[in-house]
Amino acid sequence: MTISYVFPNVSSILQRGNLTTRWEHAKKYGCSFVEVPADFIKTPKEAERTGLNLCDIPSKEKIPLLYSQNAPGPERIPYILHTEPSLSRRDGFGMSVQAPLRWNDASWRVRITRLVCDISEFLGGPAAKIEIHPGDRRNSPDDILKGVQIILAEYEKMWGFAPEILLENRTGQVISTGKEIAEICHCCKTDYPDLLQHFGIVLDVQQLFTVTKGKFLMELDAIPMEFVKGFHIHAKHQTPSMIDPIPWDDVLSCIRGIRHDVIINPEVLLMKNVAVTIGFCEERI
Repeated sequence: MTISYVFPNVSSILQRGNLTTRWEHAKKYGCSFVEVPADFIKTPKEAERTGLNLCDIPSKEKIPLLYSQNAPGPERIPYILHTEPSLSRRDGFGMSVQAPLRWNDASWRVRITRLVCDISEFLGGPAAKIEIHPGDRRNSPDDILKGVQIILAEYEKMWGFAPEILLENRTGQVISTGKEIAEICHCCKTDYPDLLQHFGIVLDVQQLFTVTKGKFLMELDAIPMEFVKGFHIHAKHQTPSMIDPIPWDDVLSCIRGIRHDVIINPEVLLMKNVAVTIGFCEERI
């Protein structure tokens, strides 16, 4: 097994920005990938700049208003697109808005596919991996996997390359527990065997713990590890510690037992915590 680290979307860098700046930071920390947000319109400033509403899906002509161009150079920068997680956003008037993820809507699946293709085109090349989120309970595992199908098909048509599509478990969404992760993995194996090479789970350990608490180890054990292609390691977006409520010994032992390659995103908010979080993993895996 090879573990590759992802430079996370820390708060001190330009949130959309470009690949070049992120890659300069990533190399300092020995990271093999950079994380790039592919959210919908997420701030009042973005809404004003684009003329769209908060939580709208930006169209192709709006992408240059959100992202900056990469510096010219021959290097292809390996990046991971982190799509809209359906967070609650505040507009400039104190109202809260949340973008629904409508995998159960065929036309919406086309729109989010168009977004990831348009962002990748602006960034100058395909993403190595694309992270998606399950959305609310109107979505089923079957709906989500139909979304994976169309993203892969359109991406391959555009680039001649099919990336890994990684589903992140999310607190309060339809895939949040170990048993729910196992359910979508079973659905993939049974009904979408053509996706097995390209679909996987990126397990956010903190979110699994938040949802399962005292049942955490039982729920972790329910997850088919052959589907787990990555981990988000953090403690409420801070550096993890062995005195956290999360049983990190068991989590890291689980990672050590995996035979295929995985990515680890040290998903902390502050730049100063990136190296410490990577060190926490390196020392114990």
